[in-house]
Amino acid sequence: MKKITIIILLLLSITTVWAQKMEEITHREINIHFNDSSIKANVLLDEKKPKLRTTSDYYWYHNNSINSNQGDYKGRLLDGVYQVSTKKGALITKGNFAKGNKSGAWKKWNTEGRLLNSTTWLKGYKNGKYQKFDNGKLIEKGSYKKGVLHGKIVTYKSDTIFSEHVFKKGKEVVKTPVQKKEKVKKKEKVEKKVEEKETPPEKETPKTALEKKKKPFWKKKKEQEEKSVAPKIEEEKPKRKKTKKKKKEKS
Repeated sequence: MKKITIIILLLLSITTVWAQKMEEITHREINIHFNDSSIKANVLLDEKKPKLRTTSDYYWYHNNSINSNQGDYKGRLLDGVYQVSTKKGALITKGNFAKGNKSGAWKKWNTEGRLLNSTTWLKGYKNGKYQKFDNGKLIEKGSYKKGVLHGKIVTYKSDTIFSEHVFKKGKEVVKTPVQKKEKVKKKEKVEKKVEEKETPPEKETPKTALEKKKKPFWKKKKEQEEKSVAPKIEEEKPKRKKTKKKKKEKS
């Protein structure tokens, strides 16, 4: 039994050593130190070149420095956790790389430890939600799609909404005056319908109902005769005046 246990322990130790060697073969941890900060990252040791995208930024390590190029690289690609810390050990930047491209959540802090911004990346593009902060307070939030603004962008001032803008594929969506006029017209139509529903039709009083009744035939005939006689009298009066004037002129 003792021999079996010893064999098992040996096998376990061999497998762990083999796994560590495999990890060392695929990745290597790098540390770069500056006067005020230091970088801790991981690089790929695989010689196979991945499929490159001409519009993506690739981060790579060479001669104890980290560089970036659009669409290409000339060293070991960064892959895995990436951290930047101050000399005192305070975290400034934290993110992940996947075959040289920024991937997943990325965050940045100031030297006092307050969050400055958080972004989401996918295959080297900003893709997803982002937030900006000032002294720990949210000042802007929105989202990206394949590296350009997409969706609602909200800015804040004194903890209240200051402005709202909508973007589609990097371009701001602006409502045209025609759209606004149509909305106003629709609103007016709705208001009119509401008014018509709210104001009931006027009820006829007994007096107005009687007035609308037809007058008797003899009354109508009398009124017509009076109307026809009145203009004739008015027409005859000026004729008589004219004859009198003529007689005076003759005399």
